[in-house]
Amino acid sequence: MQLSGVHVALATVLEPDCSLDLEATAAHASGLIDRGVHGIVVNGSTAEFATLSTAQRRRIAEEVIAIARGRVPVTVQVGAMSTAEAVAHAEHARDSGASAVMLVSPYYEPLQEREVEAYVRAVAGVGMPVMIYNNPAATGRSLTPELIARLSELDEVSYVKDTTGDVRRIFEIAELCGERIQILNGQDTIALLGFLAGARAIVWGAPNAVPEACVRLWELTVADLQLDAARTLWAAMFPLMKFFEQHGYTAAVKAAAKLRGIDLGPPCHPTLPLEPERVEQLRAILQRLETTLAGL
Repeated sequence: MQLSGVHVALATVLEPDCSLDLEATAAHASGLIDRGVHGIVVNGSTAEFATLSTAQRRRIAEEVIAIARGRVPVTVQVGAMSTAEAVAHAEHARDSGASAVMLVSPYYEPLQEREVEAYVRAVAGVGMPVMIYNNPAATGRSLTPELIARLSELDEVSYVKDTTGDVRRIFEIAELCGERIQILNGQDTIALLGFLAGARAIVWGAPNAVPEACVRLWELTVADLQLDAARTLWAAMFPLMKFFEQHGYTAAVKAAAKLRGIDLGPPCHPTLPLEPERVEQLRAILQRLETTLAGL
């Protein structure tokens, strides 16, 4: 299955005590589908998965898959600190009807390549399409294009989400893997460049707050090839993407969503909500983006 379009890294709606608001999380997912996103990824970084229990992660997966009702593919991030736990998450995702699983490496002790390879092979053995999630800022190691090429020889390894911010890797991975694997960009600030480099899909946290702008950028760049309009929109989107990356990603995304009438609750402690002065900066950026989007 080839993925296309904007796949939102779904934020988890939390209460002030960090407990899960499952109903609101599912409603948020459904609302994003209504606003045009092409797929949903649950339990990823924007979901604050590291703060969630196993039971919470599984309930979110079940509920979002059910509420999507086949309208869009749902990918479940199954990475964990142990291989056994990651395999168990993948088995649950498969049995719940997920379209694919996304797999980040353990994120405390950086692994050697042979350890990453064994970890991916174990999860691939569950029999689900696997999206490798290369996130060196969280894991301490960037997966080399050569390692990704070896892993792409597994039938189940179908996708790679690259969150390095290096657009050259799209070409490097494609050169080594050919058609064996689909490359998805995962870095907000190179979204436009990723599309222009040939990534037909993106896994992106920003659509939690600005789904219309994110979907429109994909339409202009990939579907319609209206590149002048895409550059105009991106000029207004880039300050927001940079803000998200510079000021605590999940807290900033949730603050932007709230400013647009989408209440996702606070980030989980120890992450704190944005300071009031940052919220005002964010408000001004969003106003400029909304003005630009309305003019396209």
